[in-house]
Order: sequence, then C-alpha cells, then structure tokens
Amino acid sequence: MTGRNRPPLEPGRVLGHFVNVAGTVFVLRASAGGHRIGVRLHHDEGPEIAIVCLPLDPSARLIRWQGLLWSSNPPEWKQEVRDLAFTAIDAILGGRPGAAARP
Repeated sequence: MTGRNRPPLEPGRVLGHFVNVAGTVFVLRASAGGHRIGVRLHHDEGPEIAIVCLPLDPSARLIRWQGLLWSSNPPEWKQEVRDLAFTAIDAILGGRPGAAARP
C-alpha cells in the first residue's frame, strides 16, 4: 500500500515533537483532514510555521513554509527543521505500511 493510499492520520492529533540545536521545541500535529502534518512552534496550539505535505509517502514528502516570517529564515535553519521534522515523522509512523505507529 503506498503512502497516498493509506488511511489518514487522526485529525488534530498531536503526533510528537522534536527540538533543534538551538533548543526550540517544534510540535507535529495532524491537520484537520488528517492528510498533512503541521509543524507548530513551542506547543500544540502554537503558531504553525510549516505544513508537511504527503507525510505518509517519504519519497514524495515536502514541506511548505507558512507566512513571510518563517519563509524568510536562513536556508540552514529551514533545512535543519525540515530534516528534523522528516526524521521525527519517520520515527512516529514507524515505517510500517498501512498504519501509523502510536507514540
């Protein structure tokens, strides 16, 4: 079963978090439709800085930055957050086809 055919994530569910080298906490939360994952700053109700599109399909996964403030950050910062988010998503989903792992 490909990532695009998998059932959606539980809408609005907090999937996990990660911390960058500066110590900033980012929270991963499933979108309202369960087909995307929002990257939020500091806590699950914090500002959404990015959306991970196609999170269940690692080969097609991409990140879309939300708002001018976040998209204007240096490329190194964005690359770090992207890599950490994708690594955390892989760990949370466990790489198991057909179902998301529960943290």
